[in-house]
Amino acid sequence: MRASIVLMALVCASPAVAQPDPLILQREAELQAQADQLRRRDVEITNRLSTLEATQQTNQALSDIAAMRQRTPLPTIYDPNALPPRAAPVPAGSFAQIPDDALAASNARVRAAAANRR
Repeated sequence: MRASIVLMALVCASPAVAQPDPLILQREAELQAQADQLRRRDVEITNRLSTLEATQQTNQALSDIAAMRQRTPLPTIYDPNALPPRAAPVPAGSFAQIPDDALAASNARVRAAAANRR
């Protein structure tokens, strides 16, 4: 009879033992909530970083386009302000002078040499 009482007590106690402790369930739920919050924060940071990278790339592309649109000014054909100032006139006496008869003799020798085709 004692065995049946002990056996009956064990059978009745087994469902109560099988149920988890409410404190353990609460702790597991808290840990799961913390893990979910960390995942959401990680996704949010990743999204912000992607947005900043895309913004930086867009700004770089826009500045490249703006730089391509700027044209360098073409030089003008005649700009009196761009020309260097004229030098002072040189006196004619400083140039080499060759007499006319020497120039004529030199010209005749050049023509004779050019006419002599071998």
